Amino acid sequence: MSSVDVEAPARLEVVAGVAVIALANPQGMNAINKPMTEALLACLDEAEARDDVRVLLTVADGPAWCAGGDVAAMSSLGEGTHDWIRDVGVDVNVLIPRIHRSPLLTIAGVTGAVAGGGLGLMAAHDVVLATEGASLSFAYSALGLSPDAGGSYFVVRDLGYRRALDLYLSNARLDAATARDLGLVTRVVAADELAGAAARLAAGPIEAIAATKRLMRSAADGLLERQLEDEIRTLADGTRGGEFREGLAAFLGRRRPDFAKGSPESGGAT
Repeated sequence: MSSVDVEAPARLEVVAGVAVIALANPQGMNAINKPMTEALLACLDEAEARDDVRVLLTVADGPAWCAGGDVAAMSSLGEGTHDWIRDVGVDVNVLIPRIHRSPLLTIAGVTGAVAGGGLGLMAAHDVVLATEGASLSFAYSALGLSPDAGGSYFVVRDLGYRRALDLYLSNARLDAATARDLGLVTRVVAADELAGAAARLAAGPIEAIAATKRLMRSAADGLLERQLEDEIRTLADGTRGGEFREGLAAFLGRRRPDFAKGSPESGGAT
């Protein structure tokens, strides 16, 4: 068994060939920010460097697997939100391809809520195992923003354009069974079955699995880095508009946003 800094927002434990990365900032809903991305990259570096690791399992502490971007940080930064997102995006745009193309078989063990950038982080894994209490949502349109972290890449690939766009437009919250039926989740399992499922996969022909992963992803992967950069640039630029200001105010005020206030015609955008 091995672990990284227990005070970090993500930690690593290795048991019987399975590297378990736990998102460990439950008070912050395991949101994506610079400390989180740096901790996840450090865990991934250690897991991939070890000869005794065959499978990577990403789990989370608390009620949210990953709530996406750090809205609390955004609300305190004002005009600095654009540059903050671009800075975090540098790490995000390294992390997502690293998980997606890892030589390890990667499994997202999803418990609780997944939203925003958490959806892209989840979908970057090879296998998504969700418990019955899990829920998934794009969540961006409520903030007047566009997806990042590979959300527009993986979700369109998994669902198709029309279903993916409807998920964004409706802000629908999917339960685990619905997400499985749509293709966002591989299987729905009990929470106490996550470790066992990962161990069974670790007993498989890992070299053949790695080769199969490479073959199956090769057709579209040339677009991933370009899509990630386009996502983070568009997301950051969106924070300078009136729609984001209204969406953020509504989110913090726990009310429905009135985006007519943020439209150029209304004078809400500057």
